[in-house]
Amino acid sequence: MRTLSLHTLSLEKTLNAINLALGGSVTESGSERILEFDNEYGTGTIKGITLEGGLSYLQYDVCFTDDFKISNDPTPSMPLYFMYCLKGHLYQRFQDFRDKLLLDEFQTAIMGGTNHVNELIFPSNQRVKLCIIRAVDTSTDLDSNLPSSLKKTMMELFSHGKEQDTPVRYFGTYNLRIGEQLAQLEKIKQEGLVKKLLIEGILNLTLAMEIQHLRSDLENEQNPTGSLTQYELKCIKEVSRKIEEHPEIQYSIKSLCLDCGLSASKLQEGFKLLHGKTVSDFIRNERLNTAERLISTTDMNISEIVYTVGLSSRSYFSKIFKRRYNCSPKMYQDNKKSLAATA
Repeated sequence: MRTLSLHTLSLEKTLNAINLALGGSVTESGSERILEFDNEYGTGTIKGITLEGGLSYLQYDVCFTDDFKISNDPTPSMPLYFMYCLKGHLYQRFQDFRDKLLLDEFQTAIMGGTNHVNELIFPSNQRVKLCIIRAVDTSTDLDSNLPSSLKKTMMELFSHGKEQDTPVRYFGTYNLRIGEQLAQLEKIKQEGLVKKLLIEGILNLTLAMEIQHLRSDLENEQNPTGSLTQYELKCIKEVSRKIEEHPEIQYSIKSLCLDCGLSASKLQEGFKLLHGKTVSDFIRNERLNTAERLISTTDMNISEIVYTVGLSSRSYFSKIFKRRYNCSPKMYQDNKKSLAATA
């Protein structure tokens, strides 16, 4: 097993140290630093960005040829790590503890808060996509007190009844919504300050979702994913992606169940978990999204758009469109044309 020990909390120095070990290259894109490597150690990309108030974000999208351990020395700031595994799995342990825990795909975790070295172990020949939001209390300034309050709250929540020097170490249940939120980072096309603000907005919302999810796990003492397995969660994601790409198809619960091999109850449970909607509501939502895009970017008339998105009733389409956009499809289209003409 290859081992890399990190003794810095600086994002720039962290990426440079990893780069020295892996022999890749580091570039900058606005406020984002990107490390890429493709050699005998494996392939992958590691991205990092420093946020306001002592927060930073690191994303590993890697596949190592051998088991690879990264040890993070937390002194002197003793940061908290909020982690989410988007793809694959890895292991975590604290250097002074024997047990090694699995962080699985779609799973969230919080750890740290003490001076124990935090070790992440990436298994060989497996693509792992890991997202880490790190909270470091860097000063006593009022502008930087978020990590301090975070640490206090998290220690109270997840260290109840433990010795003071025991690190926070809580592995939550599966959560698909956090993964969907983090996936929005890949869709950002803007550059410069706008990109930075969008990234910060997504990550701050992700952090709030992670804390809420872990708090809910702890308070409810039950599995929010119900009876769904990891395989079934992946099936739900595939069905969702198919509907997003082809909303015009006349889906039925029966046909979707046959496609993914799940029962109707598990299909509905998965959509409620991932999207907060029933299957029918999700399909209707994606048809509206597609219709709005066609109205904004094409010269198709409303009747053609209704047919294209898989609906048969123009009056029904107008009703659900107005419910969301507070105007009729025709008025929306006319406003778009007027704005285009004056641009």
